Amino acid sequence: MNKRGRPVLGAVSGFFLGLFLGLDLLFFGVIPLDSIVITILPLLGLVAGLVLAFVAPLGRPKTSPPSG
Repeated sequence: MNKRGRPVLGAVSGFFLGLFLGLDLLFFGVIPLDSIVITILPLLGLVAGLVLAFVAPLGRPKTSPPSG
């Protein structure tokens, strides 16, 4: 199986992105403390990071163009 990208790094990075986004929203008073969003955002970040890591690298051609 040819793995593309770095799925573990993407999952960990996505988790921390969701965690800190939820904490920022909490500290700035956008969402209350008992909101389920604080729990859902890290999980969504984890899944999004994993998915983006599997489709990475975005936009890079499969073969290099011939030099001329």
